[in-house]
Amino acid sequence: MTFAILAAGEGSRLEHEGVLEPKPLIRIGGACLIDRLIRIFLSCGADRICVVVNSRRPEVKAHLESLRCPELHIVVADTPSSMHSLRALSSVLGDEPFVLTTVDTVFREEDFRRYLLEGDFAVTPWVDDEKPLWIDTDADGFITAFRDEGPCPYVSGGIYRLTPPMMQVLGQCIDRGEARMRNFQRALLSAGFRFKAFPMERILDIDHRADIAKAESFLSRDILLVHRSTRYTKGRPDDRLLLEAVGRNLQEEGFHITETSEETLTEETLRRPLRCVLSMARSPEALRLLEGCPWPVVNAPEAVRRAARRSDEGAPAPCWVKRDGYAESPADVIFAPTEEARLEAAEAMRSRGVSDIVFQHHREGHEVKFYGVGRNFFRPEGLPALREKALEAAAEKGPEIWGGDAVIGAGGDIHIIDLNDWPSFSTCREEAAKAITHYALHQK
Repeated sequence: MTFAILAAGEGSRLEHEGVLEPKPLIRIGGACLIDRLIRIFLSCGADRICVVVNSRRPEVKAHLESLRCPELHIVVADTPSSMHSLRALSSVLGDEPFVLTTVDTVFREEDFRRYLLEGDFAVTPWVDDEKPLWIDTDADGFITAFRDEGPCPYVSGGIYRLTPPMMQVLGQCIDRGEARMRNFQRALLSAGFRFKAFPMERILDIDHRADIAKAESFLSRDILLVHRSTRYTKGRPDDRLLLEAVGRNLQEEGFHITETSEETLTEETLRRPLRCVLSMARSPEALRLLEGCPWPVVNAPEAVRRAARRSDEGAPAPCWVKRDGYAESPADVIFAPTEEARLEAAEAMRSRGVSDIVFQHHREGHEVKFYGVGRNFFRPEGLPALREKALEAAAEKGPEIWGGDAVIGAGGDIHIIDLNDWPSFSTCREEAAKAITHYALHQK
């Protein structure tokens, strides 16, 4: 089986951002981009791997030659476009179909193996490109259009199965002055070629410095769980039980789990590549550390801060007197039936050193606890009006894993009293743990 890699680009955007290594030699997951592709192709049965590199970065050719890989065929060509780079490979490709990728295409190996069995052009619903090539497909999964403007169900993933007759179309495109791969793909459609789209959940390109960390995270099998400090749990074990259930689910999915508490969290813990951080942390110290983390953090520190802020309604008695922020003891939330009780409660908090105090209206009605994960999991079921109000509140504050309290009045009016990040989901823990696991693995 033949594979081809386009590695003749200049990587000018990366260079402008201070990345001095040639793009093929940038290390992701402990290996150079080009070495990773070669390893995967060899493990998939490659008997020929054709690579085009440019003469401006001779260290790339030298690196490839040092691999002493008999399946490797190197072409040096300084070309104006990826289409011209592909034509430069014609002399070594042979007369068989081949699979083509750009050197900076990052995908999961297991997805690529399935692609080889089932698809022609890899596509993805994941859009992380300034100018994506949007793709339409028919009911059978065959590509029907390549578009410069979206949205469409997919964008091109930069992985193609091509044949010698298709290369004749490439030559025609170049002869008439075409230079963009997307126009070559359109020309293939116009010439009557059919290709099956193979959806991959995510495919990344390394165009900017920030993409390197994204790719490290994407390929990592390590997930960090940050447990909440006991100062915010009021002695209840529910938070820990929830996070532990999520950890078990992730381990069953083949991920390596590390656990720490927000008190023991360090910069060093966050330094190694992580798929994501699932964090219950609320302390200012832990949130500051997580803010500098290059990996996805659920919930994000700023969302945790926003969720902690309570609205001060300046309510007279009867009302609720609360610490602004997350409660650390039952004394941080006091019902005051009279004005005298309101003043006493506020003074008692101040005497304990709590200076940020809010006064919220007391709402008559039925109190309901609600829980959500993203926009796809909500409990309790059967209360669409509450779901809508809660989703609105969560979108405003920003946490992805959230819950809170609401009061439903006798007339059906709904008041959201509190919205919290990472609640314990105590009434639906196992169900929620599955939803959180899915969210952690598929979140953007």
